[in-house]
Amino acid sequence: MVKARGIDNKIDSLVAIPVTKTRRTLIVPNQAIATYVTQWTYDSHNRLIEMIYPDEEKVTYSYNLGGLLEKVRGEKSYGYDYITKLGYDKFEQRSYLKYCNGAETFYTYDNRRRLSNLAVNSGGTSIMDNAYTFDAVSNVLSVANNASLPANGNAGGQMSHTCTYDGLYRLATATGTYTGADSKSASYTLDMGYDNMHRITSKRQHLTQDNVQFNGTLNVGYDLSYTYSSEEGKKFQLESVKDVDYRTEETPEGNKVENGHVYTYDKNGNLVYVNTSRMMKDGHKDNSVGERKLIWDEENRLLSVDDNGFVSNYWYDADGERTVKTSGESDQVYVNGVFSGGSTNTAKFSLYVSPYLVANQGGRYTKHIYAGSQRIVSKIGDFASYGSDPRRIEYAGSETDGLSVDYKSKYTAQQQVIKDHYTFFDVPYNGTDNNNYADGEGFCCNDGTLEAAQAKAMRKAQTRAIAESFKDPDNYENLQFFYHPDHLGSSSFITNLDGEVVQHIEYVPFGEVFIEERNSVWNTPYLFNAKEFDEETGMYYYGARYYEPRLSLWMSTDPLQEKYPNISAYVFCANSPLVYYDKIGLSLTLVGEDADLQTTLSFYEKGMGGFYSLNLDENKQVQITQIEDKNPSDMTPEQANYYKALNKIVTDERDTKINIVESLSVPIGDAAIQSVAISDIQTLGEGEWLNGASALMHETFEQYQVQVKGIKLTKAHIQATSMEQQVTGAYIPPFDRFFDNGQMVLPVFKNASDTSSENRIGTVILHLNDKNNVSSVERKKWQK
Repeated sequence: MVKARGIDNKIDSLVAIPVTKTRRTLIVPNQAIATYVTQWTYDSHNRLIEMIYPDEEKVTYSYNLGGLLEKVRGEKSYGYDYITKLGYDKFEQRSYLKYCNGAETFYTYDNRRRLSNLAVNSGGTSIMDNAYTFDAVSNVLSVANNASLPANGNAGGQMSHTCTYDGLYRLATATGTYTGADSKSASYTLDMGYDNMHRITSKRQHLTQDNVQFNGTLNVGYDLSYTYSSEEGKKFQLESVKDVDYRTEETPEGNKVENGHVYTYDKNGNLVYVNTSRMMKDGHKDNSVGERKLIWDEENRLLSVDDNGFVSNYWYDADGERTVKTSGESDQVYVNGVFSGGSTNTAKFSLYVSPYLVANQGGRYTKHIYAGSQRIVSKIGDFASYGSDPRRIEYAGSETDGLSVDYKSKYTAQQQVIKDHYTFFDVPYNGTDNNNYADGEGFCCNDGTLEAAQAKAMRKAQTRAIAESFKDPDNYENLQFFYHPDHLGSSSFITNLDGEVVQHIEYVPFGEVFIEERNSVWNTPYLFNAKEFDEETGMYYYGARYYEPRLSLWMSTDPLQEKYPNISAYVFCANSPLVYYDKIGLSLTLVGEDADLQTTLSFYEKGMGGFYSLNLDENKQVQITQIEDKNPSDMTPEQANYYKALNKIVTDERDTKINIVESLSVPIGDAAIQSVAISDIQTLGEGEWLNGASALMHETFEQYQVQVKGIKLTKAHIQATSMEQQVTGAYIPPFDRFFDNGQMVLPVFKNASDTSSENRIGTVILHLNDKNNVSSVERKKWQK
């Protein structure tokens, strides 16, 4: 039997490197210079056991006897039991989660260890009861929230999605329906089109809402047609998009608007300009409807965006993480065509101290509490409850011998950067310099902005909410908001400290918001995939890249694009956003806590052409099951051979053990340690000759020969090569390969009986990185 051992995805640390203390001094342009200190403590197993936030809250992490996270507790004047219990099944996958507000989450998995049900009970009622169905290769076919309808006046409701896929497992169609309280209902349809280069060619989406935003019916939709550059080296870059959209209370016909968008990229493949035109009712084309301009730095980080005069600016640290976001509108007054005055507002900012704390103008700040990589709670505070003034804390670098940082000069330079961006965009800058970075009111106090007013209102709401709790309102942090995500990590329900639903969000597959019910106190900006949605630009910030959900494309190329040579560097999640997610914009991850194991099983299934599915029994042993509506007689000879080989191994009473790891020091597999590098299998993909499924069969059959048959490794390698020929229809000699400047070159022949140049049909070139992992693959026809 095949026994698969997947990577343990234990929730045991928030940081990979045991940093124990950081002091960060950050500059908020035209506002302040502020310093924040964060501390971590680890046990002997390098597990995080204590974290002290910049506002001096101490968060502790407790683990069970198996080393898995069990409880999360915070202390700052009062105690906060964020997670009172985490439970796991025998596969060490999460099965239970309970927050201190009483909300409970239950996780159920199928035999493939795929999430089959996700249920959340809060406030004495079921708010989420998601049931998932999959096809044989783990594509999500449906998601249905069958929770009971909420009472009138409450947020939530029932939601269902159904999906279909094309032959390359790309999302082809999706439909969804929503039913909520107070006679609310909505539905959507989505149709996608692609070419053979995995580029999106069309996207047609229609939404209908009844009694959601107002009493009545709202129809919203668009039909996008994509055209790409024909220039060599730029064929994955958008050239133009025809955009026919509508938003009406009447029928869409007769209310459609035809827009056109033209795109320009820089030499690094970053989007730098979008011009929007519109076909007017009188038949003429207006080419000046809208403009978007973008500035990128030499490391392909987005620095600034101008949307018709609304300018946003971004700053990053040395690791490429965003640290500051500012934005503001410019108002100009013209008299008889002559400029007579104006103002530029740059006061709105977000200061990203770390993933754990974000500060905003007016003194508002948000703390994020994590369990592993999952954000579980956001806590809202204001300047009065924060503690030490960040502007009064000693700057970073002042304790280091021989190091002197001129923060005043840096502050002035960043003020100038904003002005330079306005000049580049040809937008008049009429702002006022704030040189009082130690006492400026915009950072801490009521400066007249909406955000400052919200911070003040939240403070009053907090005081009223706990007036009867006998707790000091100056100390007790009552504004706690708990996250209840779906299988993609997307924020679906947010509950408060009383377990009440205060925010509810539903999405269409590529991340656009379909339904959102909000409260008046605070709403999370972390939406699809738990990523921050920048309202200024309509894009999601993933860390390495920005994603535009309407276009369903990244705005810059993949820094690791050689890892996925068979798809466009701008494609989001291989055009399958319900099956994959992208943690930071660099690589695909199959949804599920034991994702590497799922990925491995899916490659076995692809080798069998999708005629059989693989499941795991309670001992993690693989079982093969025929798909009901599939006839094995329709299999190709290669698919049939794949099934016969795998079935032989599976049905053998003796175990063949395969260790699934992320990467190895050698390409694809290391027979000596019974290991397969799943990242290399993914990179090989579904190409001709050598592909992910065939390479996986080679490694599996080789281990079967060694572990079960007792054959020596060299001979087993030869037999595995012969098996690989049977499942690909081509022969790659086991030892006729060579390395050349970081490449492994493999000749391909029709069969093993004749390896002369006359019988050669191609060459496979594996490009390797400095760790000998496969970064990309080339398959070339042999030129005789």
